[in-house]
Amino acid sequence: MEARIRPGFFTADVVKRVKTSMGTNALDNLLEGGAEAGLTHLFYGERSLHDDLLRCAVTAQMSEKRGGTGAPVIIIDSANMIRIERLTETSFELELDPEDVMDRIFISRAFNSSQTYDLVMNQLDGFFERIPARVLMVTGLPNLYIEEGLSSDGLQQIAHMASRIMTFTLQRDLFTFISSPVSQSSKNAPAGGRSLASNCQVHVYVERTKSYVKYTLAKHPQFPVRCASRTLARDGGGSRPLSFFLGKGDDEPTA
Repeated sequence: MEARIRPGFFTADVVKRVKTSMGTNALDNLLEGGAEAGLTHLFYGERSLHDDLLRCAVTAQMSEKRGGTGAPVIIIDSANMIRIERLTETSFELELDPEDVMDRIFISRAFNSSQTYDLVMNQLDGFFERIPARVLMVTGLPNLYIEEGLSSDGLQQIAHMASRIMTFTLQRDLFTFISSPVSQSSKNAPAGGRSLASNCQVHVYVERTKSYVKYTLAKHPQFPVRCASRTLARDGGGSRPLSFFLGKGDDEPTA
């Protein structure tokens, strides 16, 4: 694959940074345009953060002119976060055909830590050789290890996976997202050990209350620590009837 940046000295204002929309205004504003190709983005905190990642998976199906990648998405799911109704609702909201969107989101579900490790360490190359994806999501990377009882061997495997994902992302210039719960020892830090955190260049901490979701950019190679938030719909963000997304509703969809 041809490198995007030729060898030599370039100042920061010359390097072209390719970004894709997260599908959520607050996150796009926090990241100054969205997620960046070649970087691994770690989202941790409230489980509701997976709604943002599902929205991002649908938004990625849009053309580059509309802020997406126009390419498929590969998801390795160890968090059991897939919600078909959420993907369908977002597709209608963005005026995309839900069936076309589903056909371009490829999901491998892990049911134990060994499967998570095998999918990341041994199957990634095969996935991307068969599917021309630009987005990789590894949701709940340490979750099953934590559920099974996190050991030193488990931490070592998580470290191997984190390093593998970071290298793979750089080599293929992907938009990559990892999700994790918060650490039991520190609510402001991700679970999974120091190696997981150090191999992700971007950290976003997600907190949710009854009225809003708060995003904290805790780590970024360019931007300082800062926050953004979005309000939740009065109905608590629950599902809307299909007629709403077909243009029969009276209100505009809430991001």
